[in-house]
Amino acid sequence: MAPILCLSVLPTLLFFKLFILLFEAEWKRPYVDLAKAKGLGNAEILLKHCTSNVLKSLFFQSKSIVWLTISSLLIIEHLFGINGILYHLRSDFSPIGITFILVTVFTPFFLFYSLAELLIHKEGTERNAIFGKFNLAFLDVTQLRSLISRIFRIFRKKEASNPLGGFLSFFGKRLKITIPFLIVLGLFFISVGYYLFFDDQVGQTPYLYAADGGMLGSAPHPPSSELPFGTDPYGYSIFQQLLVGIKYTIAITFIIATVRVVAGYVFGFIYVFYLNNKFRKAVTSIADGMHFLPLSLLVYVLLVPILIGHGEWTTTLTERLAIQVLIMALIVLPITMSSIGNEMNETLKKDYVQSSVLMGGSLIWILVKHINPQLWPKLVLNWTQHVVQVLQMFIHLGILSIFVGGAKAQADSPRLIPEIYELSGMIAISREAFLTQQFWMILPPIFIFMLLIYCFNTMAEGMAENKPVPSVSKNEEVKSTQQSTDLESSNFARLTERNQLG
Repeated sequence: MAPILCLSVLPTLLFFKLFILLFEAEWKRPYVDLAKAKGLGNAEILLKHCTSNVLKSLFFQSKSIVWLTISSLLIIEHLFGINGILYHLRSDFSPIGITFILVTVFTPFFLFYSLAELLIHKEGTERNAIFGKFNLAFLDVTQLRSLISRIFRIFRKKEASNPLGGFLSFFGKRLKITIPFLIVLGLFFISVGYYLFFDDQVGQTPYLYAADGGMLGSAPHPPSSELPFGTDPYGYSIFQQLLVGIKYTIAITFIIATVRVVAGYVFGFIYVFYLNNKFRKAVTSIADGMHFLPLSLLVYVLLVPILIGHGEWTTTLTERLAIQVLIMALIVLPITMSSIGNEMNETLKKDYVQSSVLMGGSLIWILVKHINPQLWPKLVLNWTQHVVQVLQMFIHLGILSIFVGGAKAQADSPRLIPEIYELSGMIAISREAFLTQQFWMILPPIFIFMLLIYCFNTMAEGMAENKPVPSVSKNEEVKSTQQSTDLESSNFARLTERNQLG
Protein backbone atom coordinates (compact mmCIF):
# COMPACT_ATOMS: atom_id res chain seq x y z
CA MET A 1 0.00 0.00 0.00
CA ALA A 2 2.91 2.40 0.65
CA PRO A 3 3.93 2.96 -3.01
CA ILE A 4 0.27 3.20 -4.04
CA LEU A 5 -0.40 5.92 -1.46
CA CYS A 6 2.79 7.81 -2.33
CA LEU A 7 1.95 7.76 -6.03
CA SER A 8 -1.67 8.86 -5.50
CA VAL A 9 -1.03 11.93 -3.31
CA LEU A 10 -0.01 14.36 -6.07
CA PRO A 11 -2.67 13.28 -8.65
CA THR A 12 -5.34 13.56 -5.94
CA LEU A 13 -4.32 17.14 -5.13
CA LEU A 14 -4.16 18.07 -8.83
CA PHE A 15 -7.58 16.56 -9.56
CA PHE A 16 -9.02 18.33 -6.50
CA LYS A 17 -7.66 21.69 -7.68
CA LEU A 18 -8.90 21.03 -11.23
CA PHE A 19 -12.36 20.12 -9.92
CA ILE A 20 -12.56 23.42 -8.02
CA LEU A 21 -11.48 25.49 -11.03
CA LEU A 22 -13.91 23.75 -13.37
CA PHE A 23 -16.84 24.02 -10.93
CA GLU A 24 -16.14 27.72 -10.37
CA ALA A 25 -16.16 28.33 -14.13
CA GLU A 26 -19.29 26.24 -14.62
CA TRP A 27 -21.12 28.00 -11.78
CA LYS A 28 -20.91 31.31 -13.70
CA ARG A 29 -22.76 30.01 -16.76
CA PRO A 30 -26.24 31.38 -17.62
CA TYR A 31 -28.06 28.06 -17.16
CA VAL A 32 -27.14 28.09 -13.46
CA ASP A 33 -28.94 31.43 -13.00
CA LEU A 34 -31.91 30.06 -14.92
CA ALA A 35 -32.03 26.97 -12.68
CA LYS A 36 -31.88 29.16 -9.57
CA ALA A 37 -34.71 31.29 -10.94
CA LYS A 38 -36.83 28.15 -11.29
CA GLY A 39 -36.28 27.37 -7.62
CA LEU A 40 -33.69 24.57 -7.82
CA GLY A 41 -31.32 24.26 -4.89
CA ASN A 42 -27.55 24.61 -5.11
CA ALA A 43 -26.90 20.94 -4.38
CA GLU A 44 -29.34 19.80 -7.08
CA ILE A 45 -27.84 22.17 -9.67
CA LEU A 46 -24.33 21.07 -8.77
CA LEU A 47 -25.00 17.33 -8.89
CA LYS A 48 -27.51 17.06 -11.75
CA HIS A 49 -26.36 19.76 -14.15
CA CYS A 50 -22.82 21.02 -13.43
CA THR A 51 -21.24 17.65 -12.72
CA SER A 52 -21.94 16.17 -16.14
CA ASN A 53 -20.36 19.16 -17.89
CA VAL A 54 -17.39 19.24 -15.51
CA LEU A 55 -16.64 15.53 -15.92
CA LYS A 56 -16.35 15.93 -19.67
CA SER A 57 -13.85 18.79 -19.33
CA LEU A 58 -12.04 16.93 -16.57
CA PHE A 59 -11.59 13.90 -18.80
CA PHE A 60 -9.85 15.85 -21.56
CA GLN A 61 -7.64 17.74 -19.10
CA SER A 62 -6.73 14.62 -17.13
CA LYS A 63 -4.12 13.56 -19.70
CA SER A 64 -1.48 15.89 -18.25
CA ILE A 65 -2.09 14.50 -14.76
CA VAL A 66 -1.87 10.93 -16.04
CA TRP A 67 1.32 11.89 -17.89
CA LEU A 68 2.89 13.17 -14.66
CA THR A 69 1.72 10.11 -12.73
CA ILE A 70 3.27 7.64 -15.20
CA SER A 71 6.61 9.48 -14.97
CA SER A 72 6.43 9.46 -11.17
CA LEU A 73 5.75 5.71 -11.26
CA LEU A 74 9.36 5.08 -12.32
CA ILE A 75 10.68 6.99 -9.31
CA ILE A 76 8.36 5.20 -6.89
CA GLU A 77 9.51 1.84 -8.28
CA HIS A 78 13.16 2.82 -7.87
CA LEU A 79 12.80 4.13 -4.30
CA PHE A 80 10.76 1.13 -3.10
CA GLY A 81 12.90 -1.45 -4.92
CA ILE A 82 10.04 -2.77 -7.06
CA ASN A 83 11.00 -4.87 -10.08
CA GLY A 84 8.87 -2.88 -12.48
CA ILE A 85 9.39 -0.91 -15.69
CA LEU A 86 12.73 0.60 -14.75
CA TYR A 87 14.15 -2.72 -13.50
CA HIS A 88 13.33 -4.56 -16.74
CA LEU A 89 14.53 -1.60 -18.82
CA ARG A 90 17.94 -1.69 -17.17
CA SER A 91 18.04 -5.48 -17.50
CA ASP A 92 17.41 -5.36 -21.26
CA PHE A 93 18.63 -1.98 -22.52
CA SER A 94 18.29 -2.94 -26.17
CA PRO A 95 16.09 -1.46 -28.93
CA ILE A 96 13.74 -4.47 -28.75
CA GLY A 97 13.47 -4.31 -24.97
CA ILE A 98 12.93 -0.54 -24.93
CA THR A 99 10.26 -0.76 -27.65
CA PHE A 100 8.42 -3.57 -25.87
CA ILE A 101 8.34 -1.66 -22.57
CA LEU A 102 7.16 1.59 -24.18
CA VAL A 103 4.44 -0.19 -26.17
CA THR A 104 3.12 -2.07 -23.14
CA VAL A 105 2.93 1.18 -21.14
CA PHE A 106 1.42 3.18 -24.00
CA THR A 107 -1.24 0.75 -25.27
CA PRO A 108 -3.68 0.49 -22.29
CA PHE A 109 -3.95 4.24 -21.76
CA PHE A 110 -4.20 4.96 -25.49
CA LEU A 111 -7.03 2.44 -25.95
CA PHE A 112 -8.90 3.75 -22.90
CA TYR A 113 -8.76 7.41 -23.97
CA SER A 114 -9.44 6.60 -27.64
CA LEU A 115 -12.59 4.65 -26.82
CA ALA A 116 -13.76 7.30 -24.38
CA GLU A 117 -13.25 10.07 -26.95
CA LEU A 118 -15.28 8.10 -29.50
CA LEU A 119 -18.12 7.90 -27.00
CA ILE A 120 -17.90 11.60 -26.12
CA HIS A 121 -17.49 12.66 -29.79
CA LYS A 122 -14.65 15.10 -29.26
CA GLU A 123 -14.52 17.69 -32.04
CA GLY A 124 -11.17 18.52 -33.59
CA THR A 125 -9.88 22.06 -33.87
CA GLU A 126 -10.02 23.30 -37.46
CA ARG A 127 -8.77 26.50 -38.97
CA ASN A 128 -11.42 28.95 -40.07
CA ALA A 129 -12.55 28.38 -43.64
CA ILE A 130 -11.90 31.95 -44.71
CA PHE A 131 -8.14 31.32 -44.71
CA GLY A 132 -8.51 28.56 -47.28
CA LYS A 133 -10.08 30.91 -49.85
CA PHE A 134 -7.42 33.62 -49.81
CA ASN A 135 -3.76 33.18 -50.66
CA LEU A 136 -2.41 35.51 -48.02
CA ALA A 137 0.89 37.22 -48.74
CA PHE A 138 3.61 36.42 -46.22
CA LEU A 139 4.75 40.04 -46.02
CA ASP A 140 3.58 43.35 -47.43
CA VAL A 141 6.00 46.29 -47.72
CA THR A 142 3.39 48.91 -46.78
CA GLN A 143 2.29 46.97 -43.74
CA LEU A 144 5.91 46.33 -42.74
CA ARG A 145 6.60 50.09 -42.78
CA SER A 146 3.52 50.65 -40.62
CA LEU A 147 4.71 48.05 -38.09
CA ILE A 148 8.23 49.52 -37.97
CA SER A 149 6.92 53.06 -37.49
CA ARG A 150 4.65 51.83 -34.71
CA ILE A 151 7.62 50.18 -32.96
CA PHE A 152 9.60 53.44 -33.16
CA ARG A 153 6.65 55.41 -31.75
CA ILE A 154 6.35 53.01 -28.82
CA PHE A 155 10.11 53.17 -28.22
CA ARG A 156 10.17 56.97 -28.24
CA LYS A 157 7.17 57.05 -25.92
CA LYS A 158 8.97 54.80 -23.43
CA GLU A 159 12.10 56.94 -23.66
CA ALA A 160 10.06 60.06 -22.93
CA SER A 161 8.52 58.43 -19.87
CA ASN A 162 10.42 57.00 -16.89
CA PRO A 163 11.10 53.33 -17.68
CA LEU A 164 12.55 52.61 -14.21
CA GLY A 165 9.50 54.09 -12.53
CA GLY A 166 7.19 52.05 -14.74
CA PHE A 167 9.18 48.91 -13.99
CA LEU A 168 9.03 49.48 -10.23
CA SER A 169 5.34 50.36 -10.42
CA PHE A 170 4.60 47.14 -12.35
CA PHE A 171 6.32 44.90 -9.79
CA GLY A 172 5.17 46.97 -6.81
CA LYS A 173 1.53 46.26 -7.63
CA ARG A 174 2.15 42.55 -8.24
CA LEU A 175 3.80 41.21 -5.09
CA LYS A 176 2.73 37.67 -5.95
CA ILE A 177 5.06 37.90 -8.95
CA THR A 178 7.75 40.16 -7.45
CA ILE A 179 8.63 38.23 -4.28
CA PRO A 180 9.12 34.81 -5.97
CA PHE A 181 11.04 36.50 -8.79
CA LEU A 182 13.41 38.17 -6.32
CA ILE A 183 13.92 34.87 -4.47
CA VAL A 184 14.93 33.07 -7.68
CA LEU A 185 17.10 35.98 -8.77
CA GLY A 186 18.74 36.15 -5.33
CA LEU A 187 19.60 32.44 -5.32
CA PHE A 188 21.08 32.72 -8.81
CA PHE A 189 23.30 35.71 -8.00
CA ILE A 190 24.46 34.19 -4.70
CA SER A 191 25.64 31.15 -6.67
CA VAL A 192 27.28 33.37 -9.32
CA GLY A 193 28.99 35.38 -6.57
CA TYR A 194 30.37 32.17 -5.05
CA TYR A 195 31.91 31.39 -8.44
CA LEU A 196 33.42 34.86 -8.80
CA PHE A 197 34.93 35.03 -5.29
CA PHE A 198 35.66 31.37 -4.45
CA ASP A 199 35.96 29.74 -7.91
CA ASP A 200 33.25 27.14 -7.10
CA GLN A 201 35.43 25.46 -4.49
CA VAL A 202 33.92 22.31 -2.90
CA GLY A 203 35.84 21.09 0.12
CA GLN A 204 36.25 17.41 0.98
CA THR A 205 36.42 16.11 4.56
CA PRO A 206 36.79 12.31 4.50
CA TYR A 207 37.56 12.10 8.23
CA LEU A 208 37.06 14.24 11.32
CA TYR A 209 39.74 14.31 14.01
CA ALA A 210 39.71 15.41 17.63
CA ALA A 211 42.16 17.88 19.15
CA ASP A 212 44.36 15.03 20.39
CA GLY A 213 44.57 13.51 16.89
CA GLY A 214 42.02 10.75 17.41
CA MET A 215 39.52 10.09 14.63
CA LEU A 216 35.97 11.13 15.47
CA GLY A 217 34.26 9.66 12.42
CA SER A 218 34.31 9.14 8.67
CA ALA A 219 32.09 10.52 5.92
CA PRO A 220 29.20 11.12 5.66
CA HIS A 221 29.32 13.67 8.47
CA PRO A 222 26.11 15.09 9.99
CA PRO A 223 25.53 18.86 10.11
CA SER A 224 27.73 20.73 12.54
CA SER A 225 29.17 24.19 13.16
CA GLU A 226 32.05 23.45 10.77
CA LEU A 227 29.84 21.69 8.19
CA PRO A 228 26.45 23.52 8.16
CA PHE A 229 24.63 20.91 6.03
CA GLY A 230 26.99 17.98 6.56
CA THR A 231 28.71 16.02 3.81
CA ASP A 232 27.83 13.34 1.28
CA PRO A 233 29.19 9.75 1.56
CA TYR A 234 32.48 10.87 0.00
CA GLY A 235 33.06 13.80 2.33
CA TYR A 236 32.14 16.66 -0.04
CA SER A 237 30.41 19.61 1.62
CA ILE A 238 26.69 19.69 0.79
CA PHE A 239 26.45 23.43 1.51
CA GLN A 240 29.20 24.26 -0.99
CA GLN A 241 27.69 21.91 -3.57
CA LEU A 242 24.42 23.83 -3.24
CA LEU A 243 26.21 27.16 -3.73
CA VAL A 244 27.88 25.82 -6.86
CA GLY A 245 24.91 23.99 -8.37
CA ILE A 246 22.07 26.51 -8.01
CA LYS A 247 23.20 28.68 -10.94
CA TYR A 248 23.54 25.67 -13.26
CA THR A 249 20.10 24.35 -12.35
CA ILE A 250 18.37 27.71 -12.84
CA ALA A 251 20.24 28.64 -16.03
CA ILE A 252 19.80 25.28 -17.78
CA THR A 253 16.14 25.12 -16.75
CA PHE A 254 15.54 28.59 -18.19
CA ILE A 255 17.25 27.65 -21.45
CA ILE A 256 15.27 24.40 -21.87
CA ALA A 257 11.92 26.07 -21.10
CA THR A 258 12.72 28.96 -23.47
CA VAL A 259 13.72 26.62 -26.31
CA ARG A 260 10.49 24.68 -25.79
CA VAL A 261 8.28 27.77 -26.02
CA VAL A 262 10.18 29.39 -28.93
CA ALA A 263 10.22 26.14 -30.94
CA GLY A 264 6.53 25.58 -30.16
CA TYR A 265 5.73 29.13 -31.30
CA VAL A 266 7.63 28.79 -34.61
CA PHE A 267 6.25 25.36 -35.44
CA GLY A 268 2.81 26.39 -34.15
CA PHE A 269 2.80 29.14 -36.79
CA ILE A 270 3.64 26.52 -39.44
CA TYR A 271 1.02 24.20 -37.94
CA VAL A 272 -1.73 26.79 -38.33
CA PHE A 273 -0.90 28.49 -41.62
CA TYR A 274 0.95 25.91 -43.71
CA LEU A 275 -0.41 22.48 -42.77
CA ASN A 276 -3.68 21.16 -44.11
CA ASN A 277 -6.29 19.46 -41.97
CA LYS A 278 -4.81 16.00 -42.56
CA PHE A 279 -1.37 16.91 -41.27
CA ARG A 280 -2.80 18.92 -38.38
CA LYS A 281 -4.82 15.91 -37.25
CA ALA A 282 -1.68 13.77 -37.47
CA VAL A 283 0.27 16.21 -35.27
CA THR A 284 -2.61 16.38 -32.80
CA SER A 285 -2.78 12.58 -32.63
CA ILE A 286 0.97 12.36 -31.94
CA ALA A 287 0.67 15.02 -29.23
CA ASP A 288 -2.25 13.20 -27.60
CA GLY A 289 -0.40 9.89 -27.76
CA MET A 290 2.67 11.33 -26.03
CA HIS A 291 0.60 11.90 -22.90
CA PHE A 292 0.57 8.13 -22.41
CA LEU A 293 4.36 7.72 -22.49
CA PRO A 294 6.42 8.49 -19.37
CA LEU A 295 8.47 11.52 -20.37
CA SER A 296 11.20 10.80 -17.81
CA LEU A 297 11.62 7.32 -19.27
CA LEU A 298 12.01 8.65 -22.81
CA VAL A 299 14.57 11.23 -21.70
CA TYR A 300 16.39 8.58 -19.65
CA VAL A 301 16.63 6.23 -22.64
CA LEU A 302 17.99 9.00 -24.87
CA LEU A 303 20.46 10.46 -22.36
CA VAL A 304 22.07 7.32 -20.91
CA PRO A 305 24.41 6.74 -23.90
CA ILE A 306 25.38 10.43 -23.94
CA LEU A 307 25.82 11.34 -20.27
CA ILE A 308 27.32 8.17 -18.77
CA GLY A 309 30.98 7.75 -19.72
CA HIS A 310 33.13 4.66 -19.13
CA GLY A 311 36.43 6.13 -20.30
CA GLU A 312 37.60 9.23 -22.09
CA TRP A 313 34.82 11.47 -23.35
CA THR A 314 34.36 11.66 -27.12
CA THR A 315 32.41 14.91 -26.70
CA THR A 316 33.10 18.13 -24.83
CA LEU A 317 31.08 19.36 -21.85
CA THR A 318 29.50 22.09 -23.99
CA GLU A 319 28.43 19.54 -26.62
CA ARG A 320 26.89 17.25 -23.99
CA LEU A 321 25.00 20.15 -22.41
CA ALA A 322 23.75 21.27 -25.83
CA ILE A 323 22.59 17.74 -26.70
CA GLN A 324 20.83 17.40 -23.35
CA VAL A 325 19.10 20.77 -23.76
CA LEU A 326 17.90 19.86 -27.27
CA ILE A 327 16.65 16.41 -26.22
CA MET A 328 14.78 17.71 -23.16
CA ALA A 329 13.35 20.60 -25.18
CA LEU A 330 12.38 18.94 -28.46
CA ILE A 331 10.97 15.76 -26.89
CA VAL A 332 7.75 17.71 -26.21
CA LEU A 333 7.72 19.61 -29.54
CA PRO A 334 4.53 17.93 -30.87
CA ILE A 335 2.71 18.88 -27.66
CA THR A 336 3.92 22.49 -27.55
CA MET A 337 3.35 22.93 -31.30
CA SER A 338 -0.20 21.61 -31.03
CA SER A 339 -1.12 23.62 -27.92
CA ILE A 340 0.35 26.93 -29.12
CA GLY A 341 -1.03 26.34 -32.64
CA ASN A 342 -4.52 25.78 -31.23
CA GLU A 343 -4.22 29.01 -29.23
CA MET A 344 -3.34 30.83 -32.46
CA ASN A 345 -6.25 29.15 -34.19
CA GLU A 346 -8.69 30.43 -31.57
CA THR A 347 -7.54 33.99 -32.27
CA LEU A 348 -7.98 33.47 -36.02
CA LYS A 349 -11.67 32.81 -35.46
CA LYS A 350 -12.25 36.33 -34.12
CA ASP A 351 -14.32 38.64 -36.30
CA TYR A 352 -11.75 41.45 -36.33
CA VAL A 353 -9.07 39.03 -37.60
CA GLN A 354 -11.32 37.91 -40.45
CA SER A 355 -11.97 41.58 -41.26
CA SER A 356 -8.21 42.16 -41.40
CA VAL A 357 -7.89 39.25 -43.86
CA LEU A 358 -10.65 40.67 -46.07
CA MET A 359 -8.86 44.02 -46.04
CA GLY A 360 -5.70 42.35 -47.40
CA GLY A 361 -3.63 41.90 -44.25
CA SER A 362 -0.52 39.75 -44.69
CA LEU A 363 0.46 36.86 -42.43
CA ILE A 364 3.07 38.96 -40.62
CA TRP A 365 0.52 41.74 -40.08
CA ILE A 366 -2.01 39.31 -38.63
CA LEU A 367 0.64 37.65 -36.49
CA VAL A 368 2.09 40.86 -35.06
CA LYS A 369 -1.06 42.94 -34.76
CA HIS A 370 -3.67 40.36 -33.77
CA ILE A 371 -2.23 37.03 -32.67
CA ASN A 372 0.78 38.09 -30.59
CA PRO A 373 -1.06 40.51 -28.25
CA GLN A 374 -3.57 37.77 -27.41
CA LEU A 375 -0.97 35.00 -27.26
CA TRP A 376 1.79 36.69 -25.24
CA PRO A 377 0.24 36.26 -21.72
CA LYS A 378 -0.48 32.60 -22.47
CA LEU A 379 3.08 32.05 -23.70
CA VAL A 380 4.44 33.48 -20.45
CA LEU A 381 2.20 31.17 -18.42
CA ASN A 382 3.20 28.28 -20.66
CA TRP A 383 6.86 29.11 -20.10
CA THR A 384 6.50 29.04 -16.30
CA GLN A 385 4.72 25.68 -16.54
CA HIS A 386 7.58 24.29 -18.62
CA VAL A 387 10.07 25.58 -16.05
CA VAL A 388 8.25 23.62 -13.33
CA GLN A 389 8.08 20.53 -15.53
CA VAL A 390 11.83 20.71 -16.31
CA LEU A 391 12.65 21.05 -12.59
CA GLN A 392 10.53 17.97 -11.84
CA MET A 393 12.27 16.09 -14.64
CA PHE A 394 15.67 17.04 -13.20
CA ILE A 395 14.61 15.51 -9.88
CA HIS A 396 13.55 12.29 -11.64
CA LEU A 397 16.80 12.11 -13.62
CA GLY A 398 18.83 12.77 -10.48
CA ILE A 399 17.18 9.84 -8.70
CA LEU A 400 17.97 7.71 -11.77
CA SER A 401 21.65 8.83 -11.57
CA ILE A 402 21.59 10.93 -14.75
CA PHE A 403 23.81 13.98 -14.20
CA VAL A 404 23.58 17.27 -16.06
CA GLY A 405 26.64 17.49 -18.27
CA GLY A 406 27.49 13.82 -17.78
CA ALA A 407 29.30 11.67 -15.24
CA LYS A 408 32.07 9.08 -15.45
CA ALA A 409 31.73 5.56 -14.07
CA GLN A 410 34.61 4.08 -12.07
CA ALA A 411 35.82 0.51 -12.27
CA ASP A 412 36.67 0.26 -8.55
CA SER A 413 33.77 2.28 -7.13
CA PRO A 414 30.00 2.52 -7.70
CA ARG A 415 30.22 6.33 -7.50
CA LEU A 416 29.66 8.34 -10.66
CA ILE A 417 31.91 11.41 -10.85
CA PRO A 418 29.88 14.38 -12.19
CA GLU A 419 31.42 16.83 -14.63
CA ILE A 420 29.71 19.79 -12.91
CA TYR A 421 28.06 20.12 -9.52
CA GLU A 422 24.35 20.53 -10.19
CA LEU A 423 21.43 20.11 -7.80
CA SER A 424 19.87 17.10 -9.53
CA GLY A 425 23.18 15.22 -9.26
CA MET A 426 23.03 15.59 -5.48
CA ILE A 427 19.77 13.61 -5.47
CA ALA A 428 21.53 10.58 -6.96
CA ILE A 429 22.20 9.37 -3.39
CA SER A 430 18.49 9.58 -2.53
CA ARG A 431 17.85 5.88 -2.02
CA GLU A 432 21.00 5.47 0.06
CA ALA A 433 20.01 8.45 2.21
CA PHE A 434 16.53 7.05 2.87
CA LEU A 435 17.83 3.57 3.64
CA THR A 436 20.46 4.82 6.10
CA GLN A 437 18.19 7.60 7.45
CA GLN A 438 20.92 10.16 6.80
CA PHE A 439 18.38 12.69 5.59
CA TRP A 440 20.73 15.70 5.73
CA MET A 441 22.22 14.52 2.43
CA ILE A 442 18.97 14.65 0.47
CA LEU A 443 16.77 17.27 2.15
CA PRO A 444 18.75 20.46 1.19
CA PRO A 445 18.67 19.92 -2.61
CA ILE A 446 15.04 18.75 -2.44
CA PHE A 447 14.17 21.88 -0.46
CA ILE A 448 15.82 24.11 -3.10
CA PHE A 449 13.88 22.33 -5.86
CA MET A 450 10.63 22.68 -3.90
CA LEU A 451 11.37 26.37 -3.33
CA LEU A 452 12.02 26.98 -7.05
CA ILE A 453 8.90 25.06 -8.08
CA TYR A 454 6.81 26.96 -5.52
CA CYS A 455 8.19 30.31 -6.72
CA PHE A 456 7.39 29.63 -10.38
CA ASN A 457 3.95 28.23 -9.56
CA THR A 458 3.22 31.37 -7.54
CA MET A 459 4.47 33.58 -10.37
CA ALA A 460 2.21 31.71 -12.82
CA GLU A 461 -0.79 32.20 -10.54
CA GLY A 462 0.05 35.88 -10.15
CA MET A 463 0.27 36.32 -13.92
CA ALA A 464 -3.07 34.57 -14.38
CA GLU A 465 -4.72 36.81 -11.79
CA ASN A 466 -3.18 40.03 -13.16
CA LYS A 467 -3.98 39.72 -16.84
CA PRO A 468 -3.76 43.25 -18.20
CA VAL A 469 -7.03 44.71 -19.42
CA PRO A 470 -6.31 46.86 -22.48
CA SER A 471 -7.48 50.41 -22.06
CA VAL A 472 -7.62 52.54 -25.18
CA SER A 473 -7.39 56.27 -24.78
CA LYS A 474 -9.12 58.72 -27.11
CA ASN A 475 -5.90 59.55 -28.99
CA GLU A 476 -4.92 55.89 -29.33
CA GLU A 477 -8.39 55.10 -30.59
CA VAL A 478 -8.11 57.81 -33.26
CA LYS A 479 -4.65 56.52 -34.27
CA SER A 480 -5.91 52.96 -34.43
CA THR A 481 -8.82 54.02 -36.62
CA GLN A 482 -6.47 56.00 -38.85
CA GLN A 483 -4.14 52.97 -39.19
CA SER A 484 -7.05 50.74 -40.13
CA THR A 485 -8.18 53.31 -42.70
CA ASP A 486 -4.66 53.50 -44.16
CA LEU A 487 -4.48 49.74 -44.35
CA GLU A 488 -7.85 49.54 -46.03
CA SER A 489 -6.91 52.22 -48.58
CA SER A 490 -3.52 50.72 -49.38
CA ASN A 491 -4.94 47.27 -49.96
CA PHE A 492 -8.27 48.11 -51.57
CA ALA A 493 -6.90 48.07 -55.14
CA ARG A 494 -5.10 44.78 -54.65
CA LEU A 495 -8.14 43.20 -52.96
CA THR A 496 -10.40 44.30 -55.81
CA GLU A 497 -8.04 42.87 -58.40
CA ARG A 498 -7.80 39.61 -56.46
CA ASN A 499 -11.59 39.25 -56.25
CA GLN A 500 -11.96 40.01 -59.96
CA LEU A 501 -9.39 37.33 -60.81
CA GLY A 502 -11.19 34.94 -58.49
